[in-house]
Amino acid sequence: MKHILRVVSHWGLLLHIYVSMAGFTLVLLFAVTGLTLNHQDFGWGDPKVQMSSIDIPAGTLEHPSRESMGKYLQETLHFRSAVTDYREDNEQIQVIFAAPGHRTLVTIDRTRKKGEVEMESRGTLGRLDDLHKGFDSGRTWYWVIDITAILLTISSLTGMITLLSLRARRRSGFIVGGLGIAMVVVIYLVFVPA
Repeated sequence: MKHILRVVSHWGLLLHIYVSMAGFTLVLLFAVTGLTLNHQDFGWGDPKVQMSSIDIPAGTLEHPSRESMGKYLQETLHFRSAVTDYREDNEQIQVIFAAPGHRTLVTIDRTRKKGEVEMESRGTLGRLDDLHKGFDSGRTWYWVIDITAILLTISSLTGMITLLSLRARRRSGFIVGGLGIAMVVVIYLVFVPA
């Protein structure tokens, strides 16, 4: 039985070390951006808005579609962001392009054949905050967030296994862990509005 515990402890420690190091950069990113998201009053991610207008060729407006308008506007405005929203009626067309930290809204007046372009940028910190939330970041980043959550879960569980194997620290470790859980529950019940 002791041999089994020793083997489980050994592999738990190895897993804990390497999984923690594999996820270190992502955990650091989510920790820093969690702080900046919680303190929007710092003003580091305030939006900068630029307004401009463009002429839209009549041929482009004859049979518009999400794909054709998106491609035309991407080429004209020189950006790669994907179309995230497209709406059209008899009077106007609205196309929204979004990427982490950037939003562009193009409102096209069909009668005047003019497009009003509103480009919003929130800089590097706005980009990192959007990555933290997974906003407009694509399918790959969606999986990065999930993998980070899995790495954190594995790191936490293997940390518990490692703590179990450390006889001298086991009791104090579980007391501190229990106090941490109790503190989070009390803060939630007392200070978070219901």
